[in-house]
Amino acid sequence: MKYIAICGTVGAGKTTMLGKLLQHFGPRAGFHEERPQDNPFICEYYADTKRWTFHAQVTFLALYFDDPAWRPENSDTELFFFDRCFLENLVIARYRLEQGDLTQAEFDVLEKLAQGIDALMPKIDKFIYLDCSIQTILEHMRARGREYEDNLDLMYVYELKSLYDKWRLTLPEDRTLTVNMDGGEYDLDEIVQFIEQ
Repeated sequence: MKYIAICGTVGAGKTTMLGKLLQHFGPRAGFHEERPQDNPFICEYYADTKRWTFHAQVTFLALYFDDPAWRPENSDTELFFFDRCFLENLVIARYRLEQGDLTQAEFDVLEKLAQGIDALMPKIDKFIYLDCSIQTILEHMRARGREYEDNLDLMYVYELKSLYDKWRLTLPEDRTLTVNMDGGEYDLDEIVQFIEQ
């Protein structure tokens, strides 16, 4: 099985991209979707980040295991897509650390937990990094209509994107394709070719 991670900041278009790729590959592909709606702390998290960030972040890590279709013994698909790379969760955790919503000790626990679990998970064969402007991110977030995101401000989007841009530089160049999401048009055939290589 080949593992592909679709990466990018909140609102970059990961879920939309996943849908198009699943439609293209059909039964050849399986997937894990982030599913914030299944995080029981998500509304509390956005209402009081200082109180609920640690809970929400641990839960996002745990959600990879409530339906572990990514394990080879649980799936007979040729391709498996992650709607967010596992260690990508630490980018958001780092943002919350910088905002004072996580203590250093809480961040250290999340980092150890994430890296420990990541070492047990399959290696990502290909990364598709979705890059876009602040304006595009805001448009995507408004379009998906999640009530808990209504009060997010411009600085949140800007600072989180800045952390993602730095994290992007840690991805292996030979296994990463960066896709510009501005304007909503990109070459799906190029992405498919990259995955198939």
